[in-house]
Amino acid sequence: ARVLVGNYGCDYRINYTALGDGVNLASRLEACNKAFGTVVLVSESTVSAAVASGMGFRFRKLGRVIVPGKAEVVTVNELLFELLDVLPPPTDRPEANSSSVLYRWQWVHPDLVLRAVGLYEQGIALYSEGDSLGALRWFRDALSVLPWDSPSRLLAECCESSSSY
Repeated sequence: ARVLVGNYGCDYRINYTALGDGVNLASRLEACNKAFGTVVLVSESTVSAAVASGMGFRFRKLGRVIVPGKAEVVTVNELLFELLDVLPPPTDRPEANSSSVLYRWQWVHPDLVLRAVGLYEQGIALYSEGDSLGALRWFRDALSVLPWDSPSRLLAECCESSSSY
C-alpha cells in the first residue's frame, strides 16, 4: 500500500503526517495486538518485503482477520525477532548473552522461540482442521517452552472451551 509522508498545510499552519491505506492498515493491526497479546503485527506484504531484504527477520503467521475499513480479509503475522542484532545484549542482564534475542521484552535464545513457534504451528494446523484436542496438546507444549507466549495461550484457551462442550 502506498503511503505519503511529509509536511502538509500552508505557511501559517503545517503538520507532518502520514496518509494512505497502508497507514490505516498499520493502525488497525496495531489495535489487533491487544487481542493477540503481541507486540508487533504486520501484513503479508510487510513480511514479503522484510524477507526479501535479507535482514534476518523472523515472523509467525497468526491468522486472518477482518479489519475495519477493509473489504478483504488480512493475514496477520507476528514479528518474532531479527537475527542480525543491531544492538548487543545489555551487560547488566545475566540472562542476555551474545546468542540471545529480545522476544516480548525477555532475552531468550532464538532456538527456544523457533521451537515454540514450531509447536504452535503444529497446533494451528490441527486447530484449522477442527481437532481441538490434538491442537491443545501442541499449544501446551509450546507454552512449556515459552510460558509467556500469548498466541499459544489464547488458542489453548479456545481449545479448552470448545472441547468442554
